[in-house]
Amino acid sequence: MNKRVIAIAYMHESNTFTIMKTGMSEFRARYFFVGDEIPKNLTDTGTEIGGFIAAADELGWEPLYTVAASAEPGGPVTEKARLEITDDVISRLKFLAPFDGIFVALHGAMVTETSQDGETQFLHAVREVVGPDIPIAVTLDLHANIFDEMADQVNIIVSYRTYPHIDMNECGVEACKLLDQAMKGVVNPKITISRPPMLVGCDDGRTTNDGPMCRLLEYATHEMIASGILNVAINAGFTDADVYAAGPSVQVTYDAAKITQKDAAVVADNICDEIWGWRDSYELPVSLKACMAELKSRATTDRPIIVADYSDNPGSGAYSDCTAVISAMLESGLKDIAVGGLFDPKAAHELANAGIGARVTLSIGGKTDARVGGGPITVTGVVNSVSDGRYTFEGPMFTGVPSTLGTSVWFQVGELAILIVSERQQMLDKNIFRVVGIEPAEKSIVVVKSMQHFRGAFAPIAEDIIVTDAGGLSTPDMTKRTYSNIRRPVFPLDQIDG
Repeated sequence: MNKRVIAIAYMHESNTFTIMKTGMSEFRARYFFVGDEIPKNLTDTGTEIGGFIAAADELGWEPLYTVAASAEPGGPVTEKARLEITDDVISRLKFLAPFDGIFVALHGAMVTETSQDGETQFLHAVREVVGPDIPIAVTLDLHANIFDEMADQVNIIVSYRTYPHIDMNECGVEACKLLDQAMKGVVNPKITISRPPMLVGCDDGRTTNDGPMCRLLEYATHEMIASGILNVAINAGFTDADVYAAGPSVQVTYDAAKITQKDAAVVADNICDEIWGWRDSYELPVSLKACMAELKSRATTDRPIIVADYSDNPGSGAYSDCTAVISAMLESGLKDIAVGGLFDPKAAHELANAGIGARVTLSIGGKTDARVGGGPITVTGVVNSVSDGRYTFEGPMFTGVPSTLGTSVWFQVGELAILIVSERQQMLDKNIFRVVGIEPAEKSIVVVKSMQHFRGAFAPIAEDIIVTDAGGLSTPDMTKRTYSNIRRPVFPLDQIDG
């Protein structure tokens, strides 16, 4: 008889330093699918659920679809949204019973209004319905903040091994194959978790520079050769969340029929020691002043220089409406520049209503919290195009997934082609610029609000890349934040010998 397997996705990375909250409108802006809508929209996509769908077909499962919900990183999930999503999942679990296993795509750094550990809060609700014996496999983002309690709720953990995250589909498949072995009784998977005393580590998980994370993943792969070790997941953590477990962690999925928890914990602890050894290896962005000086010194080529507005990255929950880089570009005398995406629904709708070709003077940006990243600026420009913001990711991240920016505008201000959007979205795909007709490969300078994910799509067209910290919410300068919930002592907030 075919195994009946539940599929769930409930994904959010929560920034606790923002004034924003994440509600149902934010989930629906990225994607919120239920039942048969899930395979209709996520089959053959670069997502964990895309991996589940492929694995279910390969393994001969009967897939059962519940809810697939994902929101752009932002403030903690509201209690109303949490309950709506959880209740929807629970009601579908009860309706679809019985089943043999559960696959859950999680982020791992979700905070709700009622818990620092939103994932375990959700998993506990699932366990209350399905009981302790149904095996649960989860996938996690490389930037998960993992609490020990998750080990009591799940049997299998597989985390991404790339940043930019281009292996989400593959991780889904990997988790499903372990789940298949668990359902057949071939293995008895359990979890052990360890973490070093660090908030910052693993070079934030970057895998494009052949740095610390690459060495750590090599170590983990070597450990997986040992009998009884089913998976070793390394998470760099998410520093924009003030929660107890913020920071790097290691999760070892082991076969309890072959080795003990103590044996698995030795593997986890050894890798944590390796992470600690790389604690001073961290690639930091340059100042905005240094960035502009570098741009002015460069000769124009037929390929754009990509400037990453690191600290205003909506992918880490920043506002995506900071204006410091835009102001610097306007004052620089540099030419042929694209900037995106500036989050400003008010300006987007005002410009859309003015119509294509209209010359408009208005305030843009800085409306979420004017204290951060430059505040609003008044500019005069021409509306070049207007769009409903609908697009499909072309890859290599989220390949094939439909999404929307809401009402979006190409506002030409001097030499700047500014993409103004009504929904926050990290600039990790060239199609985001193309929503309004901006072709990034044709520009001399392209400014993207992103930390690292932009590299997947934009590095292939780049003459060079400059990453700058212009004072946005997600600055890597930890001294600009107050942490009150994290465990102490912790590096680099405290002096730790060793």
